[in-house]
Amino acid sequence: MSTYSLSPARRAELNQKSNWRGTLEVAKDWTLVIAGFAISLAWPHPLSYVLSVFLLASAMAGFAILQHETAHRSLFATPSLNEWIGEYLAALPILQSMPSYRAYHMTHHRLAGTPDDPDRIMTESYPVSPGSLKRKIWRDISGQTGIKSIIGLMGMYAGYWKYELTGKVERLMPAPQGVSGYAKKFIGNNGHIAILWQFAIWGALYALGNGWLYGLWAIAFIFVLPTCMRIRQIADHAVVADPLSKNPLMHARTTSANWFEKLLFAPHYEHYHLEHHFMPTAPCWHLPKLHAELKAAGVIPEQNQASSLLSVLRRATTH
Repeated sequence: MSTYSLSPARRAELNQKSNWRGTLEVAKDWTLVIAGFAISLAWPHPLSYVLSVFLLASAMAGFAILQHETAHRSLFATPSLNEWIGEYLAALPILQSMPSYRAYHMTHHRLAGTPDDPDRIMTESYPVSPGSLKRKIWRDISGQTGIKSIIGLMGMYAGYWKYELTGKVERLMPAPQGVSGYAKKFIGNNGHIAILWQFAIWGALYALGNGWLYGLWAIAFIFVLPTCMRIRQIADHAVVADPLSKNPLMHARTTSANWFEKLLFAPHYEHYHLEHHFMPTAPCWHLPKLHAELKAAGVIPEQNQASSLLSVLRRATTH
């Protein structure tokens, strides 16, 4: 089994946070949001609308990763920036909750490589038949997954369901008392701000005379984002060298990604997922350096390296 350790000095170097670099990562995603809408505002055409949807979905995928980074408290050197930006500028615009995600995700890291990992259910069945993978992808691109996600997230804000990202449904106990109890929980979890974000986006577009363009945001969230998330989940942890090893070099994958894959599926260096599990507190922009070090040391199993997301999908299907 591959093992590797970093010196304390090297670990400190890779753990170095940066407010300006964190701000740059956030700006990338909000620039995509502005560009996504600007294209369709400036050139109203079906092709522009398609491009807008993909740019908006890319921004949403980026917001999900920024939520992830701030959950690890690794995006900014200033702790309060991690908390505020992670919640209000990354999670809530995509109907997420950074504090809830943090509690869930820390369990994933603590139990990764064990049968109790809450994320294991999403990848343990791979490899699957080509027909099975097509059915999973169809549920995503047809909007079934996206609609269920919206319903689930609203219920989680209200304290009706336990926070999950796996599709599991579990009532949260003890349950709030009555409608007022659920409403208080919803507001306490910032669900009202997630809704206000949707009205803010629509309102800005309406002020520009094109409120209907909010539909592009909804399409990106319901039909495209779930597909991106599924493919990313497969790339991160499916058909790895040893999914039941506590060693991150064995239970996670690093994937080379071209510009399109980085834009839509792996923003903010997410494709270096093995490296992230090896050192979860390292800011995302340090992961390429960590990858180069692990690669040079020859400690990444071949099964946990992939030349592209497409090559991972081939491994994840039976032939």
